[in-house]
Amino acid sequence: MRSKGINLDSVILIVEDQATDALVLSEAVRDLGDVYIASDGPSALALARQCNPDLVLLDIEMNGMSGFAVCQELKADPKLCDAAVIFVTSHAQASNELRALEYGGIGFIRKPLDLPVARAHIKAHLALRNEAKQLANHDALTGLPNRILLQDRIEQALQKAHRSKARVAMLLLDLDNFKNINDSLSHSIGDALLIETAARLSLAARALDTVSRQGGDEFIILLPEVNGVDVVGDFAKRLQSTIATPFVLNDHRYNLSASIGISVFPDDSENAEALYRHADAAMYQAKLDGRNRFRFFSADIESSTRGRHLLEQHMRSALEFGVFEVFYQAKVAVGDAAVIGMEALIRWRNKDDSLISPTAFIPLAEETGLIIPIGKYVLRQACHDAQKLIEQGRQVVVSVNISAVQFLEESFLQMVQDILFESKLKPEFLELEITEGVLAKDVNTTQQVLTSLREQGVRIAIDDFGTGYCSLAYLKRFPVDVLKIDQSFVRDMLVDKSDAAIIEAIIKLAQALDLELVAEGVETQGQADALQAAGCQIMQGYLYSRPVPFMQFCEFLNARTMHS
Repeated sequence: MRSKGINLDSVILIVEDQATDALVLSEAVRDLGDVYIASDGPSALALARQCNPDLVLLDIEMNGMSGFAVCQELKADPKLCDAAVIFVTSHAQASNELRALEYGGIGFIRKPLDLPVARAHIKAHLALRNEAKQLANHDALTGLPNRILLQDRIEQALQKAHRSKARVAMLLLDLDNFKNINDSLSHSIGDALLIETAARLSLAARALDTVSRQGGDEFIILLPEVNGVDVVGDFAKRLQSTIATPFVLNDHRYNLSASIGISVFPDDSENAEALYRHADAAMYQAKLDGRNRFRFFSADIESSTRGRHLLEQHMRSALEFGVFEVFYQAKVAVGDAAVIGMEALIRWRNKDDSLISPTAFIPLAEETGLIIPIGKYVLRQACHDAQKLIEQGRQVVVSVNISAVQFLEESFLQMVQDILFESKLKPEFLELEITEGVLAKDVNTTQQVLTSLREQGVRIAIDDFGTGYCSLAYLKRFPVDVLKIDQSFVRDMLVDKSDAAIIEAIIKLAQALDLELVAEGVETQGQADALQAAGCQIMQGYLYSRPVPFMQFCEFLNARTMHS
């Protein structure tokens, strides 16, 4: 027998062989949940496996199977063991009550029933049960379903889709650059933005959809019963529009965007694991394509994702076993052809002795944070090698590229100081190359770090100047020593008037601000002559030297000394 209740979140199973008592109890609790009734032990266990009760009101003395035996069976079943059991009996002896607790019961209601007291007792236990379920199945910050509840919803949706030949879509939404908000503002602001994001996504979804927070700034929206792929794409656009609407907190405006990856069952995923993995891969592709967009999964994405994970594993091994090497490329003062500096460049030698291009692994190293230990390795090696040259009487400044991820790391300044102390290299022989993008990321922190480095004597160079989005005001505000003209301008300067004009403008800017200039990527004598005529006196490129290992660089220096 089954009686429908108002609150279907709770399921109550009454096990009572006296029909009158069962009826009275069911009437007392019918508005507290979905009520089921069994009149004996075996039927109670069978019914419990069907309805998965939150609370069992269990008589002790029944024909054939006692309430204690039923309780024992319930607690032995992994799927039913979490059900709360309250014994309802006229056997009020203390020994029975103790035995009930020993078997896993949480309460004891005596007959004849005092219905108001019994109801209050039952209601209190249901409230505790519901609170526990809420904590176990929902995200503490946003109140959205968490990974556990989402997994259950996914399995249900896939089973139904199997039967009805329907589609199920998963959208994995990740807020773009949200870490910067948490790092630059308080975490309370970040939490408030996440709560508002959760509310907006929930409003955008249908009643049958599940919006879930997986942690951090990652949300998953599960769409069961999808009619077509176009509908999913339209929904993704709506979500992005929802996120793009400015957030206003305490009279401050915050602009967010989101990257979304989409996978669809059965089109590209056959189970829950594949559905998530493919949505994650598609989201990563959306990030690579420029963020603030959505991408559907494809086989190409799967292939590139597997390759990316493999590359990350290989990078970790290369770092652990010292496979990375540091090469050096000379910087030459063209007036007297003297080598005045060298740029340290990371190289990764493959098992077949070939070199893996830095462009193949540096972006992933930055994304995964591996750039921090890799960068530390390069800086340490470069400083030790530069000190060796100085001890040989060669006054050569070593330049080391610093990524934005490294530079904004809290321990970056201390790391530089520690390595200078360890290597005994004087700070004036170290030049750190940062890109324009670093200057724009966190202006106050950047200024503090650069000022501290300059005060110690470390030189600062802006790498790839002219290719980023640096405000010219930054050059006046920050302590910068060197501008490096990017090789993309040098390459075609003799045939492209716009490149030549850009180079001329950079040179005049550097002269006006009294900054040193270095031209990268100089490969022909014609380029060198044109740069020198325009006012650039320091060059770097294949015309003078390719990047080579340290010992080979030493031989290069010796050869130039012999010929000078």
